[in-house]
Amino acid sequence: MTEGACLCGAVRFSATGFYGGVFKCHCSKCRKAFGGASSAAALCREKDFRWLQGESLIHRYRTESGFTRFFCKECGSILPQHLPQHQSYWVPAGLLEGDPDLTLRKHIHVDSKAAWEVLDPDTPTLPEGFA
Repeated sequence: MTEGACLCGAVRFSATGFYGGVFKCHCSKCRKAFGGASSAAALCREKDFRWLQGESLIHRYRTESGFTRFFCKECGSILPQHLPQHQSYWVPAGLLEGDPDLTLRKHIHVDSKAAWEVLDPDTPTLPEGFA
């Protein structure tokens, strides 16, 4: 089992059952939400995810287009997001503690990546999402 937490530690969770490795999303919305070139995340099966503390501190932000991010009200860290249509949680890799033994498997939405970003040549890329 892997545990994770926001920057201040007020929101904590546990997760196992990661599948597909880490993916980095390069869409413009993830760049803005993370303040960097991409977001790095892993998918965890719904049944293998559990909030440990701080659920009352989780706040949701949703754009008009429907793009949604959850974050800690105390420190602003982006938090895992439930994806009911996939029976999974999207878990930001930077929140995970220790070494969950995950490897980068995919770059997605590379057609909208920042012009200044250089991708590693060994990781598969997809022009849009997972499909």
